[in-house]
Amino acid sequence: MQEEGRIMNHPFRNSSTPIPRRGVTSVLAMMFLVIFGSLSVAMAIMAQGNLRAADSALHVSRATSAAQTGLVFATRRLQSESKRWVVRKGTIDRTFGEDLWSGELSIDGEEIELLAAEGYETGQDPSGLVDGLLDAHLADDHAFEAEPGDSLLPTTIGSNRLETQPIRMNVGDDDFYFRLRYETVESDDDETRIRVTSIGFDGEISRQVAMEFLLTKKIPYAVVSPNRIMIGKNVSIEGPMGTRFGLNPEELNESNGDPLVMRSDFRYLSDSLTEKIDLLEEAIAETDLDGDGRLRPNHPVEGLKLTGDSGLSDTDGDQYVTGFDLFLAEYDLNGDNKVVWDSERANLAGLGTPAEEFQDVDNQLARLIDQGFADRNLDGTIDSMDVALGYNDGLLDAYDMYAKVRGALAFGVTEEDWDEVNQGPWRNVVEGAVVPEIDQSAVTFDVSEEILRDVTTEMFEDNQEWYLEQVQDSSEFQNQVDQSVLNDEESEFSDAENSSWESVPFGSPNPYDWFQRDVYKNMTFRNLRIPPGNNGRFINCTFIGTTYVQTEVNCIHPNWNYLGALQRTTSEDGEIIYETKFEGLEFAPGPDGEATVEDTKLLSNNLIFEGCTFLGAIAGDRPSGYTHWRNKLQFTGATRFYLNTDDPSLSGQDDAEMIMSEIESFTEEENDYFARSTMMMPGWSIDVGNFENSQAEDWEDTPAVNLKGIIVAGILDARGTVNVTGTLLMTFRPTPGTGPLFYGGTSDQFNTTLGYFGPLDGDMEGPDPDGQDFNGFGEIRLIYDSNARLPDGIPWPITVEADATTYTEGAYQ
Repeated sequence: MQEEGRIMNHPFRNSSTPIPRRGVTSVLAMMFLVIFGSLSVAMAIMAQGNLRAADSALHVSRATSAAQTGLVFATRRLQSESKRWVVRKGTIDRTFGEDLWSGELSIDGEEIELLAAEGYETGQDPSGLVDGLLDAHLADDHAFEAEPGDSLLPTTIGSNRLETQPIRMNVGDDDFYFRLRYETVESDDDETRIRVTSIGFDGEISRQVAMEFLLTKKIPYAVVSPNRIMIGKNVSIEGPMGTRFGLNPEELNESNGDPLVMRSDFRYLSDSLTEKIDLLEEAIAETDLDGDGRLRPNHPVEGLKLTGDSGLSDTDGDQYVTGFDLFLAEYDLNGDNKVVWDSERANLAGLGTPAEEFQDVDNQLARLIDQGFADRNLDGTIDSMDVALGYNDGLLDAYDMYAKVRGALAFGVTEEDWDEVNQGPWRNVVEGAVVPEIDQSAVTFDVSEEILRDVTTEMFEDNQEWYLEQVQDSSEFQNQVDQSVLNDEESEFSDAENSSWESVPFGSPNPYDWFQRDVYKNMTFRNLRIPPGNNGRFINCTFIGTTYVQTEVNCIHPNWNYLGALQRTTSEDGEIIYETKFEGLEFAPGPDGEATVEDTKLLSNNLIFEGCTFLGAIAGDRPSGYTHWRNKLQFTGATRFYLNTDDPSLSGQDDAEMIMSEIESFTEEENDYFARSTMMMPGWSIDVGNFENSQAEDWEDTPAVNLKGIIVAGILDARGTVNVTGTLLMTFRPTPGTGPLFYGGTSDQFNTTLGYFGPLDGDMEGPDPDGQDFNGFGEIRLIYDSNARLPDGIPWPITVEADATTYTEGAYQ
């Protein structure tokens, strides 16, 4: 059959012909389409999420930035408002601070004075600091109403809290702003703390930061003096200095009438170096624009004198040319920009045993620089890390960060007035590098009386009364002397008749009077009252508690200095005699107003403390006139002052156990007053150190006078080896025709002097550095203590200090 032989058209299994599968391609295409579509959707979703996250992060960042800006704004506002409040109270405790904040204290113009507001006016003075802040915020023109209720702001809530209106970050942008809250908070210590909370907004996103501020009172100077200040060679000042000398008539003059005289540390080392210092100081006087006593090589003006052949180059690489650079270039023998002065110290510091390059040239200067700025890493302790950063490592180099003054200079006079009278730039008489804090000017002129104030003797009446009360019930002076001699075989007493004649000032090559003194040696006194007319010399004595020096306070008669004064002469037969220095002087009225006084030594106190230890404070009556011949204290030898059992210098003392035991026995009230001032001698003349510099064979054993705390005196002079940690507050302002200038002279004859100067500089008491017998410049270090507590009586503005450890973000815990 034809049909049987027909070849069928459907395929057989064993056919080798390929069979097309068109459905697979479609399926695969659909699968990839789904995958890529899903990926596209996922990527779109992710991109959208990233955009949202980025937008949210941006808002969060902007809100945080607004909050932190608000905190900075509040800090400046607190500072500007707090300095309006001038108070006499020395320590701002919790009660006083909170009352000052809330307005519970009366503004009487005496104990509390309110200065005018800066930048705005009000119809009524604020009653407290919180009201002052309220007035300042009310005067703002950049605050606005962001939400209902803001129209009621700023306002105080209770007596301790202030809420402010929102403040825009940008003009016209109502979505980007911050709002502030100020409030007092509890503290574990007896202090006043203000917490500032700042909430920043960017649209609906907000972030909060907060920080606490301490309401306190500080005098931000290492030296405050109404008389001129003289800073000599081998003197280091770690802190700001201020003087209003030069504002009174005739104070500025072309002779020595300069508010400040300062000498380079690098003079008197070699003739060649001195020539380079002269050249540098001339260049500084001509081209130093910011008054810091340094020249910037890359500056278009300050670098003009720093040519290649001038010899003035930046040796230590700190981008400034100073006397220290010239010193390094002079004594660096191997070109490593370092000067080795003590190979043994270098070895102890792990630097090997390099050859010494400045051996025994001026060890005191080398030590002053090498041990300066001790806390190099600013961590609050002096340890091996500081040694690694150059402290006391036997080398002088860039790591020592040398500065003559590590702080700013403040003057009441204008720069123009000083230069005009000086007949040239003031830098002609002020040598040395001045390195201020960051964002501070090295020097400021025409400083207002509200910022830099004179301190006077009359301010300390209440303080003197407290110190006097501490000795009223103690054993009389002579009884304590008798008990010491009786109970301690090492105690010795020698009366004036058996003592040698001593010059006043003691050790001065130019004395103006002579004394025979009672001498007290190796005695211990407790809450001692030294009666008028004692004029004794105390050697290696210990004074525990309050030491109070009495004198006749009514000493304004122009002859008070000179009645009873003696001069040493040689008779025709060669005998040295002491005779009346001024014949025919008018006698001064006596304390009772009727009798007359022929010898004022009998009513005054001119005392010498040699190698003594003070555990507590020394204070005295407030003389109504400055009588430096009669009311004078001199501290020589290894004189020590201790207040704290954790004083690091105690570790090397043989009597450390006794000292700590006595300090621990002080009452809380005693500790409070002693911490405010270790030397409360307003109106007195104070000499510290030695007129003739001395160095032990091992210079580490050189006797040093160590003073601590607030030092109040009429005038203070320091020479030799002296360490002061605290602030010097001077009270005497010399005026021609009155007091010691009654018979003539100029105001520049009375100076607060740190270091050695000669008669041409106006120092008539000390040895002449250009003299043949001069024995070196010593080593004086003054370190400002920003945490020092102040005595009552000084009218000074309060301030606020941020406590960075309390900074928080988010809700305050």
